[in-house]
Amino acid sequence: MLTYLIRRVLGLIPLGIGITLLCFVVIHLTPGDPAVVGTDLNPKISLQARQRIKEFYGLNDPLPVQYGRWVARVARLDFGRSLADNRPVSEKIAERIPVTLTINVLSMLLILLLGLPIGIVAAAKPHGVFDHATTLLVFLGFSMPTFWLALLLMQWLGVQWQWLPISGLQGLGTDSWPWWERGWDLARHLALPVFVSAFGGLAGVARYMRSQMVDVLQQDYIRTARAKGLPEPRVLFDHALRNALLPIITILGLSVPGLLGGSVIFETIFAIPGLGRLYYDAVMARDLMTVMGLLTISAGLTLLGNLLADLAYAYADPRIRVGGQGG
Repeated sequence: MLTYLIRRVLGLIPLGIGITLLCFVVIHLTPGDPAVVGTDLNPKISLQARQRIKEFYGLNDPLPVQYGRWVARVARLDFGRSLADNRPVSEKIAERIPVTLTINVLSMLLILLLGLPIGIVAAAKPHGVFDHATTLLVFLGFSMPTFWLALLLMQWLGVQWQWLPISGLQGLGTDSWPWWERGWDLARHLALPVFVSAFGGLAGVARYMRSQMVDVLQQDYIRTARAKGLPEPRVLFDHALRNALLPIITILGLSVPGLLGGSVIFETIFAIPGLGRLYYDAVMARDLMTVMGLLTISAGLTLLGNLLADLAYAYADPRIRVGGQGG
């Protein structure tokens, strides 16, 4: 297993370098001069001042020089300074990570706690009432736009019925509240974003789980286990579930990049100060350094998700790591 891990990690190094190069080139191909976007409407900014801004951020240097300097900083987890407010990009990202991470970890837990049991129960009695009901849930989850669902829930639960807050992470005056009241207020503010973030993934995981369990339950070793008189829960959870989880592991690993990308929509709608909102604001402000830093983190999450999925897959199926060592 250790040899397999080393091989996979070493294989990610050239891939990561290629991703950083691609991100750098794409960002610099966008039209406009990012160094003077914030000064275009200011008549007091002279051409000399704009030139000094470009020199300060090193934007006058050739692109290969800029890329080499940027990669050297990224290796030290230094993404430069924001063009919008001259703050370190790493500092701005570090402020937003806990919010986005909390929301997405909660949504992932919700997906696992609900999606896997729903898929297993639906597969135990295929084409039954529960199976048809979950199929309808899947169609709704896949077809319903995230922003439309968010606006609909905000209108119903927040505006009309006033059950839940619709923006931010805390109410007014919460600093003077006891810790349990602040915790309850935070939970109420997180309820809608977490549900909206999890809804589509919940439907997908439930359907994939159902499909895999149906296929596994038709295998010969499952028939043998049932012929021996084993209880149905033991057949489902001890014999069928482990093999049915293999494709789900890959899906969950590939969903790790969504911790950043999927947050842009609902964090903007719910006015949540997370990485998604930071990314949206940086794109609108043409904040070159912040956008490249966030893209690098997203690429890193993609590589990390693939690595975790491969390791979990190899742990669940020893044939994979044995084949990887021999290849």
